[in-house]
Order: sequence, then C-alpha cells, then structure tokens
Amino acid sequence: MAARDLVYFSPIPWRGLHQRPQHCADLLAAGRRLLFVEPVTLHGEGPPARDGDRDWLALPVLPVNARQRVLRGLALAGDAVAPLRRAVEARQARLLARRCERLGLRDPVLLFGHPELAHLRRLFPDSPVVYDHMDDVLRFVPRPGRMRRALAALVGEADLVNATSRRLAEQMEALGARRLLRQGNGVEWERFAGAGGPPPPPPGLADMPAPRAVYTGSVAEWFDLDLLFEVARRLPDVSFPVVGPLRPALLGRVQEAPANVRFFGQRPYAQVPAWLAGARAALIPFARNELTEAVDPVKLYEYLAAGLPVVATPFSPELADLAGGVRLAATADEFADALRGVLDAPPPPERQRELAAPRRWERVLAPLVEAIEAL
Repeated sequence: MAARDLVYFSPIPWRGLHQRPQHCADLLAAGRRLLFVEPVTLHGEGPPARDGDRDWLALPVLPVNARQRVLRGLALAGDAVAPLRRAVEARQARLLARRCERLGLRDPVLLFGHPELAHLRRLFPDSPVVYDHMDDVLRFVPRPGRMRRALAALVGEADLVNATSRRLAEQMEALGARRLLRQGNGVEWERFAGAGGPPPPPPGLADMPAPRAVYTGSVAEWFDLDLLFEVARRLPDVSFPVVGPLRPALLGRVQEAPANVRFFGQRPYAQVPAWLAGARAALIPFARNELTEAVDPVKLYEYLAAGLPVVATPFSPELADLAGGVRLAATADEFADALRGVLDAPPPPERQRELAAPRRWERVLAPLVEAIEAL
C-alpha cells in the first residue's frame, strides 16, 4: 500500500546547497508521491523536471532574506505593503492548487521547513500538518513581527513538530507545540567516508600547497572572517580553501584575505567529498550568537565522516555531543594552536568516522519519518 502523498515546503531550492530538506525529501519520497515546493531564486538553476512520483514547484516569494542588500530592502518594503503581499500569496495559492490538481494530490501531508509559506495549509483543511524547525528563522529577518505570528500559528496548529537542536526545541515548547520531536541533522556516511574509493581532486585544489584546512558551506554573516584571516596569518604554511557561496555584502572583505586563503565559491554537492579528501583538517569558524547557538551543523558530520580532525569555535551546545572529535577554540591564538596540534598529531581517521556513523540520515530521521507515516 502506497504511503500518503506529501507536499514538502522547503526554505531552499533543490539545486542550492544540498542540506537537510533534500535529504529529508529523499527519505520521504520512498513509496509515495512527493511535491517539493521551493522559493523562486534569482540566482542558480530552476527546479528539476518531474521524475516519476516526484515533482518540483517553484513559488514566487518576497525575498526578505535575499543575499543582495538592495533586493532585500525592496522586498522588505514590499512585504510591508499589505495589498502587494496578499497578491503574492494569492498567486502562490493558485500555482500550488493548479499543480496539486494536475498531480491528483487531494489531502497530502503538509511538511513545512519554514513558516513563510504556512498560509498555504488553508488549501488543504483536512491534511495533517508537520513543521520541521531547522533554524532560528526569526534571526534571518530584520523586522520579524509578521514572521513571528506566522510561526506561532503554524506551531499551534501543527499535528507534529520537530526541532533539530536543543535551543530550537525550547523555542517550540514555548510556542506550545502539541507533539514535539528532536531529531537533528545527519550525513550521507558512505559518500563522505569514501566507500567508493578516493575521489579525484577537484579543479583548483592542487594549486594550494599542503597541508590544507578546508571549510565547506555558506560564507555569510555568521562566518567569522576576521578569525579565519588571523588564523591564516599565524599559520602561513597552511592553505585555507573555502568552498561555498559567498554573500555579496562580504565581497569587499574577501579582498582582504591573506594569500593562503582562497574562496572557490559554490561547488556541486557531489564534489564536496573530494574537497575534504584533499585536506588534512576541517574548520567551522562561526561567530557565536543567537542564530548559531541554535545550529546543528551538517558540515560537522560530513567532516567527521571524511575522517578529518575538526577545529571549531564553541558556537553551539550541539558540539558537546561530539566533543571527542572536535577541538574547540574561541580566539585566533587558540584556534591556530588547535589547528597546528591536529595537523601535527591528527586523530585516527577511523575514530572520526566512527563518531559520525550513528548520524547517518536514514537513522537520524527514522523517528520523524515514522511519526509522519502514522499521521
């Protein structure tokens, strides 16, 4: 018997950074029809074409958390204009209703990864509602009043809520979640552990001399560029490849990077294991604030599965669960000393991989998938 149809409202596009929404959708797609709804973006590719029982739909949004400051300012101004906001929401509803009608989706499970599109649950009054709280969403918008109300309404009505970290679970409890799980993030362990043999080196990496300490992921406001640059200056014999999309507002800062730091921009998810395989250590130089304190970082599990020693700032309580595999350092001096230590005397790669093994996505998300199946 086929599982109940599901509509996944993702906060990020399918072809963007490969993160929790894509992994969760992959697991939930087994044995059911799944529609992956994503925001239209002005950069990158659009959604894929329909593939069997899986389809994609991009909806227009007011990009209040856009990367470009000008666009973000215009979107915030538009969001404050009620007639414009209602017109966008009406178009979202028409596009979703049309696609669901074409696919024959009647009362699907509605899984929201963000409250931005939560108003669309009104199209399916008899459908169960699930909310997966994976980030402190209110920290991404400068004027969170309307988002806060939308979040509270979604959590109050949801049949099931999941939070990916302790801090996020506390937020959901405060909003009165009726049924709450806490299932964090995970990793495609076999992919990153090199089950298929060592991957070929990616273009550009060979131009940076070893040893290399790599970072993979977004470079945004939560990334401590000052710390990275100071560490690089203290360790001029170490190369620091940074692999991931860069916020346009930080372009000027990148020009200040020491010669042993290089920004490669976003690379396909399939190449990430190769970037890690070409490094001797991995980094998470995040600033500590209310946003990062709620993070359960996917990259941490990918680093460990690749067998790499990890040096990170103490930005999140979630790091305590893997204290044996992560060196924590708060200042540039401490960070440089910790990095030098793991480069000179690295922990056994097998031990690092063992720490990540229980975080396979299929294991971590199993309770959430089972709870959704039971709705």
